[in-house]
Amino acid sequence: MDSENYGKYIKALDEFAKSALVETFNIGASKAADALSEMTGLTVNITVPEIEIVPIKSVPERVGEDVKVAVYIGLSGGFDGHAFFFLDFEDALRMFDLMTGMPPGSTAEFDEMVRSAVIEAGNILISAFANALSEFLGEGIDQTPPDMAVDFTPAILDFALADIGQYCDYTMLFKTTIHMETVQFKEHFMILPHPASMKKIIETLLGGFA
Repeated sequence: MDSENYGKYIKALDEFAKSALVETFNIGASKAADALSEMTGLTVNITVPEIEIVPIKSVPERVGEDVKVAVYIGLSGGFDGHAFFFLDFEDALRMFDLMTGMPPGSTAEFDEMVRSAVIEAGNILISAFANALSEFLGEGIDQTPPDMAVDFTPAILDFALADIGQYCDYTMLFKTTIHMETVQFKEHFMILPHPASMKKIIETLLGGFA
């Protein structure tokens, strides 16, 4: 599948294919929720209500171009691409409060303890999604150690969008809803796959396209 055909096809993914992808990542979301619940002792529920196929150039606008906290993991092996978990700055602080048993709003400074806790939460989330995708594809997926950036969204995404943009003008964006106890977080989980890896997903979904 060349980049031109890939771009046309990913834009034309039908509702069945999108629903199948959402279901796959909801399996990962359930596992991530269990892992976060076990780590924190809190009731955690995570869902992926929808997938969007968006132009790469519009991704920062969709996520929000203000300062964000982002956990990043590179994916390779059976699936090549970039995975990000984006949080609003205030949500990162509230999540830390919940994870450490404090009332939401207690923490005002993004210090090293907050950084470590949010990286761990993002690592759990992304790893669970990657493992679900690995099971779906029937291939192992290697993951880089998690990294974090606190910056404006375009700056955080610059290297990954430049990489993927060599091959395609479109990518996948998943809206992620996280409930920790009574607090709801509406965040963005993003996978930017290389075309060959997206082809694997398409072939698995539709039984031999391309």
